[in-house]
Amino acid sequence: MENSDDAAKRKLSRRRFIKLAGGSLAAGTAAVALGSAVGLKPSVEKTAAPREAEAKAGSTPSPLIQSTASDTVEGAAEHAFSIFWITDTQFLSESNPALFRMLNNWIVDNWARFNGKLVIHTGDIVQDGPAEEEWYNADDAMSIFLANNIPYTWCAGNHDDFVNGDATSGWIGNQQAKSLQPSVASVIVNSLPYAQWVGDYHEAMNTALSFSANGLDFLVINIEWNAQPDVLQWAAGILDDPAYANHHVIMAPHAYIDANGSLDNPRWIAQLSDFIEEFTALLDAHSSNVFLTLNGHFATECGYNTPQPINNRNQLMFDRQDCADAPGDVIGRGVDNPPPNDTDKVGGVTATVLTFDTLNNKIRARTYDIYTGKWRTYYTEEYAVVMFPNLVPKLKVAAHEGSRQA
Repeated sequence: MENSDDAAKRKLSRRRFIKLAGGSLAAGTAAVALGSAVGLKPSVEKTAAPREAEAKAGSTPSPLIQSTASDTVEGAAEHAFSIFWITDTQFLSESNPALFRMLNNWIVDNWARFNGKLVIHTGDIVQDGPAEEEWYNADDAMSIFLANNIPYTWCAGNHDDFVNGDATSGWIGNQQAKSLQPSVASVIVNSLPYAQWVGDYHEAMNTALSFSANGLDFLVINIEWNAQPDVLQWAAGILDDPAYANHHVIMAPHAYIDANGSLDNPRWIAQLSDFIEEFTALLDAHSSNVFLTLNGHFATECGYNTPQPINNRNQLMFDRQDCADAPGDVIGRGVDNPPPNDTDKVGGVTATVLTFDTLNNKIRARTYDIYTGKWRTYYTEEYAVVMFPNLVPKLKVAAHEGSRQA
C-alpha cells in the first residue's frame, strides 16, 4: 500500500513529467429509396475554431504546423455523419503528450463540421503498460472528450498490457486513467439522446456502445489485443442479444488485418493465429450485421482498405505511429522502423475521419495529420467504400425499376 509520502512524490513526479514533456453508389430512384429508409437529416456546422495554444505548449518536435483543417476539404453533407478514428497513440503518451491533446482538441474543433457521433480508439494507448506517467498523459488527452460531451470507445493494445503482449496480464489503464473507467465514460455516453453504453469486459480492456444516426441503429464493439476465448464469448453474447438484432455492427479490434490486408502477418501470426481464427469465425457468423472492421497495430505509412468487401463487410487498417513526417516527404518514411529512427515519435498524432453517407450508401475515409497540419491524400488514406455491401443488389433493382417507369 502506498504511504502519504510516496503519494505526494508520485503527484509531484506526475506534474514534473507533464510540465517537461509538454503539456454515389446509385442515382435517381435508388438514392431516394435508401434516403427515405434512413430518415433523419441532421444539420451540420461547416466551420471549426482552431486551437493553436496547444501548438505552443511544451517541448514538441519542431517545426509544428498549425492544427487547422484544410479549407479544400468539406465537412459532412446533411445526410452524413462521421466517426473519428484514432489509434496507437503510444509514443504520444510516452514522449509527446501535448500532441496527444492537440489531436483530441482537433477532433473537438471539427466535431460539428463533420457531424461527429463517436470517437473510436483501437488500442496501444500508451507505450509501456506499467508506466503510470504515460497513463496520466493519456488521461489528460482522453479527458478532453469527457469535458466536451463526446462519446468514445477504446480497447487495450499489446503495449497497454501490464506485461507487454500478454493478454492475460491485465492492465492498469482503468486504475490510472479516469477517462478509461466505464463508470465515468458511460455517464457521458448515456447523457446523449442518440447513444447508449452497452458494456465492457476484462477490466475495461474491451468496450461497447450503441448509437443511432440518420434513422439507423449501430453497435460498436472494441476488442483487445489477442483476445482470449472468454472475451470473444462476451462479444458474441452482445451480437446474439435480440436487442441488437437490427443494429449495424462495427467491430474494432486492436490487431486483425495487417498493412497488406493479410491475416497471416509473419511477425505476429504465431501469437495471433488462434485469435484471428476465432475472431474471423465470429465475424462470419454475424455477416448479416457486421459491415465494418477497424484495427491498428501494424505500423504503416498509409493504412489499408479491403478492395472488395468480405462477407458483406469492409475491413480497414490504420496506424501511423512510426511516421516522422519529414518536410517534403509525401508518404513518410518506412514501415516499423526500429530505434533510433523512432526518435521523432509524432506519427500517431493522426486521425482518420470516416464519414457515413447514408443517402448514397458510401463511407468516405479522410486522414488528417495534426503534426503537419495537412490532409493526407495517398490512396489508402483518402478513399471511399460501399457502406452496406448487401444493399447494392437492392439498390440496382430499385434504380432499374425507376428507369423502366420513367
